[in-house]
Amino acid sequence: MNYQKILVAIDFSSMASVVLEHAEEEARLHQAELTLLHVFDTQIMDLQLPEELLPSSLEMVQRLRSLAQERLDTLQKPIRVPSHSVLLEKAGGIGRNICEYATEKGQNLIVIGSQEQGAIGRLLLGSVATAVVHHAQCPVLVVKTPAAA
Repeated sequence: MNYQKILVAIDFSSMASVVLEHAEEEARLHQAELTLLHVFDTQIMDLQLPEELLPSSLEMVQRLRSLAQERLDTLQKPIRVPSHSVLLEKAGGIGRNICEYATEKGQNLIVIGSQEQGAIGRLLLGSVATAVVHHAQCPVLVVKTPAAA
């Protein structure tokens, strides 16, 4: 398979740089373009807040958006293949939004990290990587947490 467009889902966890290394290597091997995608779930901020708190919550959303873009830019700087970053602001499931973006933009491969969180963590929080694997219309490379030395 020859991948021309590779999407790497970035969550800013401690694994982000490891996931990005794998994605960059795939992009280099296939001479592909790399898209760094962070989904900023606007539904998380859709809280029922009193009006007197609303301005401060809007400022918080703007600050979080700005920080996310700064982190994406920082992660993208050292990449040595054609790349760009996307901060996608969309409500709903993060995994679903990653898959929809990949389909809309014609991505050929999704690279995503998966941290071991145990059965209770998966039950309570779900897993973005699991959602992407089950719903993606293209191949998915899952980068697991490196084993402890």
